[in-house]
Amino acid sequence: MIDFYGFNTANGQKVAVMLEETGLPYTFKYLDMMKGAHLSDEYKAINPIGKMPTIVDQDGPGGEPLALFETLAISVYLAEKSGKLWPTDPRERALAMEWATVSPANLNPSFNVHYVLGNRMEGNHKEVREYFTGQVHRIMAVFEQRLDEVPYLAGETYTYADVQLCPVAVISGPAMDGGLTPYPNVRAWAEKIGARPAVKKGMTVIADGTPKS
Repeated sequence: MIDFYGFNTANGQKVAVMLEETGLPYTFKYLDMMKGAHLSDEYKAINPIGKMPTIVDQDGPGGEPLALFETLAISVYLAEKSGKLWPTDPRERALAMEWATVSPANLNPSFNVHYVLGNRMEGNHKEVREYFTGQVHRIMAVFEQRLDEVPYLAGETYTYADVQLCPVAVISGPAMDGGLTPYPNVRAWAEKIGARPAVKKGMTVIADGTPKS
């Protein structure tokens, strides 16, 4: 059994989708970051960074529990453990890692800065906002070109690399001027992936598991 600690953001949804896609048994544990649950000593014992998501695989390698944080590391682990969304072709396996890295390394940080400037900071910050908006569009254009060439980011096979982008595109993309309209290939790809039953379930797991006041 896997304990999954998450909060309702794109990163949390990536892991929820991975768990649903791989079919590995798990228990969702809502991490109330608004109340500082991610900063508790108990939580930081399994994730010293104090962020989310985190998993604890009670049946890890050698039958011993394994705690993992960082969304991409978790996704790779789940794909390899299950053998699902894990390319068997060496070329696609390498490309999956390459494209899976693009979103957390390049796209997510720019979206995050854009969100913080617009929602958590006073002042205009025009130059900073324009720079990171430009970065978002630059990386989205790269994904648009890639998905004009192949059906999935790693090539012909749907992999964990696609899961690294899909929740970001679906949630953060519409917040930008024009939404996904300038990126028809990304939009069509996101709709195709979003129609998968496991993706539909994964995108709602955290919201459904959030305690209601």
